[in-house]
Amino acid sequence: MPGEKLRAVLVADDEALLQRLMARVLAHDGWESVVVGDGDAAVAALEREPGRFAAAVLDARLPPAGAAVPLRALLARRPELGVVVTSGSEPGRELAALLAGRGGVFLPKPFAPAALTDALRRALTGREVA
Repeated sequence: MPGEKLRAVLVADDEALLQRLMARVLAHDGWESVVVGDGDAAVAALEREPGRFAAAVLDARLPPAGAAVPLRALLARRPELGVVVTSGSEPGRELAALLAGRGGVFLPKPFAPAALTDALRRALTGREVA
């Protein structure tokens, strides 16, 4: 679909309540979301439809081994992917470096709905998303 804007966000979090909340917030802001519960499923979703996603929102402590491993895999396949990482604690050194190197955004939990959409916009700065 040349010329079409990407309007899907890959949401990867193992907490069902947060999955539903983020999907609702993103839908209210005009985004379609694909929600998965672990890092392996996130990578598989992107591999199935590599051109579908404008961004990914990942929990820093995403099973099975945290967000760094799937994030590296996602960015290897889609270097332009906008990235938001959420966590109740500071990201580790490796994850912080990945975010800094790719213009990713760290979003501390708990967060207000508007903070999620703001973080997504910041992660996509410089790209046409409207």
